[in-house]
Amino acid sequence: MKKIFTLLLLLSFCLRPNVNVQAEEVRITYNKLHGIAYNMKLDGKYKSNTVTMFQMGNRIAYCIEPGVEITNNYYDIYTDWSTVKFSDDLKKYIEKVGYYGYEYPGHKTNYYYIAAQELIWKAVRPEIDVKWTTGENYTGKVIDVSKEKKEILDLVNNHDLTPSFSQQEFKGEVGTTMVLEDKNGVLDEYDISESQFHKIVKNGNKLEITLNEKVVPTEELILKRKHYDNAPLLVYSKGNSQKLSALRITYDKDTYVKVTNEEIPEIVEVPNTGSYDISLFVGTILVGVGFVLAKVY
Repeated sequence: MKKIFTLLLLLSFCLRPNVNVQAEEVRITYNKLHGIAYNMKLDGKYKSNTVTMFQMGNRIAYCIEPGVEITNNYYDIYTDWSTVKFSDDLKKYIEKVGYYGYEYPGHKTNYYYIAAQELIWKAVRPEIDVKWTTGENYTGKVIDVSKEKKEILDLVNNHDLTPSFSQQEFKGEVGTTMVLEDKNGVLDEYDISESQFHKIVKNGNKLEITLNEKVVPTEELILKRKHYDNAPLLVYSKGNSQKLSALRITYDKDTYVKVTNEEIPEIVEVPNTGSYDISLFVGTILVGVGFVLAKVY
């Protein structure tokens, strides 16, 4: 009986909703970026040190609490933001900055890492002042990452754009081809679900839809944003130590386009049999089919 009770208790815990599942601890690895130093002013304090790229297991992480010291070598892993008191908008912004930072294809340079880190710091604490130099304490040459920051921000600002024709329904004649042009220029960033009825071809910035030759039910095609990998968001937390995060986007929502094919009815010209009053001239003229009847008063 005791074994049954223990089993039921374990099952009830496992099946509880909204339980934050915490993985085993991970050890932080410090990868020093020699020749790159941060110089930070925050809360009336000045700090400078060689930049560290933080690695948590096989993931690259960013500091998300500027000015807070790292006091632990081992961190608990969370798959959500439950340990961080940020607004939803701030979380979404930071996720995008990290996603388009160092790990984004073509961005794997130290400058992209520090550019993303600076954008995250300034999002969390806008009053922070950060300068990058080749030596600590403002020594050496100033490192300019304005190009990298602009590239990241351009990608961040365009991330939520959907194809201009999304969330609309388009109708066309059976057997014909409709061409939908994306005026937002983001179609290539989306995968399109396979159609059950029509031939769908993505041609650059245009979606070419060849409609079925028979009338079929209205179909909803799903547009899903592409990601460069399937890695999850991870947040690393331990007591009062600086929190870190391996950032990925968690809030993307699918969009759609609806397609309907229909038969266009044949247009038949119906003769005009209307009655027109021109009595001011001769009386009433009745227009028939191929002949005119005129009655003069």
